[in-house]
Amino acid sequence: MNAGAVPFDRAKVQAILDRTGFDVENLSIRETNRLVLLIEEDLGVGFIRMEFGVPNLPYDPVCAQEARRAEEEQQVSGRYPPFDGIPELKQEASGFLKNFLALDIPPECCIPTVGSMQGGFISQAIAGNRLPGRQTILYLGPSFPVSMRQTRFLGLEIDSIELSQYRGPDLIREVERKFAGGQIGGMLYSSPNNPAWITLKEEELKGLGELCTRHDVLAIEDLAYLCMDFREDYGIPGQPPYQPTIGLHTDRFFVLVSSSKVFSFAGARIGIAAFSPAFLTMKAPALKAKFGTENVGHAFVHGGVYCTTSGVPQSSQWGLVGLMRKANAGELNFVETTREYGRRAAALKKIFQRYGFQLVYDNDLGEPLADGFYFTFSYPGFSGQRLLLEMLHYGISSITLASTGSLRTEGLRACVSFVDASQYDLLEQRLKQFQEDHPVDAS
Repeated sequence: MNAGAVPFDRAKVQAILDRTGFDVENLSIRETNRLVLLIEEDLGVGFIRMEFGVPNLPYDPVCAQEARRAEEEQQVSGRYPPFDGIPELKQEASGFLKNFLALDIPPECCIPTVGSMQGGFISQAIAGNRLPGRQTILYLGPSFPVSMRQTRFLGLEIDSIELSQYRGPDLIREVERKFAGGQIGGMLYSSPNNPAWITLKEEELKGLGELCTRHDVLAIEDLAYLCMDFREDYGIPGQPPYQPTIGLHTDRFFVLVSSSKVFSFAGARIGIAAFSPAFLTMKAPALKAKFGTENVGHAFVHGGVYCTTSGVPQSSQWGLVGLMRKANAGELNFVETTREYGRRAAALKKIFQRYGFQLVYDNDLGEPLADGFYFTFSYPGFSGQRLLLEMLHYGISSITLASTGSLRTEGLRACVSFVDASQYDLLEQRLKQFQEDHPVDAS
């Protein structure tokens, strides 16, 4: 497959669009991905792929070794897994949370899930049904589009706060205003944020935690990109600085840890949902109708995990045991491994800016935004949707910020995982041509 001269044949690209029947004003991530594959296949060209937020680094072989050992010695695929996880993984997960977040969460509160997606789904279901009249999930956005799709699937309501507009004390005041309305059951956010890559600070999380306690709201903290704002001194188990977490500031929280980005263990579909020890005794009568129990912790496992997947395959669990055990022992510095994404982001931002593109989210409380898994960009005179479609003709794929709930509708989100140094020259050529074809009026 060759690079192909850009822009690609517009009539042929339009014919492909027409054939799909996709709504070009509202393309999802999966639809964009499908569209790119069709263009590549039909035109025989190659894309610079930046639409999918999926990892693309080698995983440590210990995960495969542990999974294989469990199969050979225990034949684990011949047995159903325990709903709440194998004891070895629960123990290592508890240690991992202590080592890298300074959180004291007992093994019984560490539940393997089929990726953080399942953990988020069950957490939202509990948060939105725990108290009568509290069926709204408050997002600190922009946000991962599929999380919002889960909210709607569950029949819950969505409210949101744009982090680019409210930070520090302003964020705390705005969240308190929302909580005071009495309709918020849960608050969901990622930090670092997908897609803006904003990282909430310790002072903000302290204020948010105090609000969750005062207003009895459950925080759902998605740490899919754990330690991936790449502070220089991250990654040493049991030593500060730790990834900031709301779990240190309230007893009303779910913390979701993914193995996909942190360990590049995406295909195993396994994450850890850790919940507050207070949930082991917390009662919520309103849960019984849907979860079969009034106990919040019991609802997560037996009302959530059991009735959705009945647990996570043991081979995946043993693979994660190997990874977490090695990280806990200081033998696997996952932060140093994933730092490659930060290097790619730094290089790609410079290339885009060289050819007239602008960063949409470009600072974090007045400091330069960290280089990480995502960055956001725009081009003068273009809406996000128009820019997405136009860049398809130049062999560059992304998603709109509008699809993430962002108020910055002029922008696109780019994932750096599949763009390495071997493609930088091609990217430069295509962006240079884009700039020549779309000159910006300097007046």
